[in-house]
Amino acid sequence: MLLQDKKVIITGAGGGLGRAVAEVFAEQGAVLALTDVSIDLLKEMQASFEERGYSSQAFPLDVSDKLQVEQVVQSVNQKFGGIDCLVNLAGGSLYTPKHLPQITESDWDLVNDVNMKGTFFMCQAVAPIMIQQGGGKIVNMASIGGRLASLVTGVAYAAAKGAVISFTRRLAKELGPHGITVNAIAPGTVLSGARMEAMWADMKPEDREDILRAIPLGRLSSAEDQANGILFLCSHMADYITGTVLDVNGGRYMN
Repeated sequence: MLLQDKKVIITGAGGGLGRAVAEVFAEQGAVLALTDVSIDLLKEMQASFEERGYSSQAFPLDVSDKLQVEQVVQSVNQKFGGIDCLVNLAGGSLYTPKHLPQITESDWDLVNDVNMKGTFFMCQAVAPIMIQQGGGKIVNMASIGGRLASLVTGVAYAAAKGAVISFTRRLAKELGPHGITVNAIAPGTVLSGARMEAMWADMKPEDREDILRAIPLGRLSSAEDQANGILFLCSHMADYITGTVLDVNGGRYMN
């Protein structure tokens, strides 16, 4: 039970990866604050967790709204009596175009507001609580798309995830003296959720073959592959790791 009684906020908990992370964390004994923009998904998740005896509470949240973020974080802190881990999963390309000519200003703002600004808002709200309690762990969601050029995603997503990586490293330096570790996970292509499954199915066969050939392990990632990496970074086993990016991509990118 690597996270027994640890109080954890997961943003984007309603997505395919968010659900996998929540499942793994619940199995490891965590007390979960599940946040997402989809109230219906949150209600379904919380009901499912309650049936199995897991400790969780749902908090509807748009991470790009600073006021909402501050209110939810304070509510979680008051109800749980602290915040041990923050897992920033809210993000993605959000159904925006990937090719430069088709990307509008609103597309660009949407991707960067959720992926980068949302991560910033969450960290800014949670950090004082972790400082006061003497430590904590933060895991941000980067991407292989922030490491190298990707066939699957576009420039707005690449810019946002590259920013998350730089933000993570700088924040780790700032919060380290307070006993707070800040790391990021950079998944490769994760075959999880209806959007990704549809995107993979719509790709040209030769593009799919190119992606698989570039992965030494020869397969796409599952959501559970990523969840296990995040679990490691939130557990005591990663107490001396901060400012790093854990590349969970089957070897496609090696640093």
